[in-house]
Amino acid sequence: MLYRILFSVSFIMLLGSTVLGQSNRRMKPFLGTWDYENIKGFEVWKMNGKELSGQAFRIKDNLDTLLIETMRLAYEGKKLVMYVRVENQNGGKEIRFEESSKLRNKFVNESHDFPKSIYYQFKRFNRKKVQVLLNHPHKDTHTKPITLVRRK
Repeated sequence: MLYRILFSVSFIMLLGSTVLGQSNRRMKPFLGTWDYENIKGFEVWKMNGKELSGQAFRIKDNLDTLLIETMRLAYEGKKLVMYVRVENQNGGKEIRFEESSKLRNKFVNESHDFPKSIYYQFKRFNRKKVQVLLNHPHKDTHTKPITLVRRK
């Protein structure tokens, strides 16, 4: 009986660590500091407990660093969800984007005005670059891709 209990506890702990490892693996590509290729600014992503937190900054007049938005990536059950709070928009509230069932790292909120989706396209063989596509609701297309380059 004692062996069954110990086996069950060990199995549950192993299963939990595997799920946690998978979630960390899914968030890992976002980690770090990313410079915008054609915009003066950058994003910083850090692990914050079981969540990933991000901040986007713009550099004004080569002097001032302004916080533009804050982001969070977290699991709700098995679904990865992104929360975005943009300065001076949406009454300061976070907007929830749920990961698409069809595309990994594409976060969708059809009820939001703009963007309807945020799609992080990590380069398959070059993890130092990512393109971010924002869905344009009026044209049913994406805006011009925003390219970010990981700092060394």
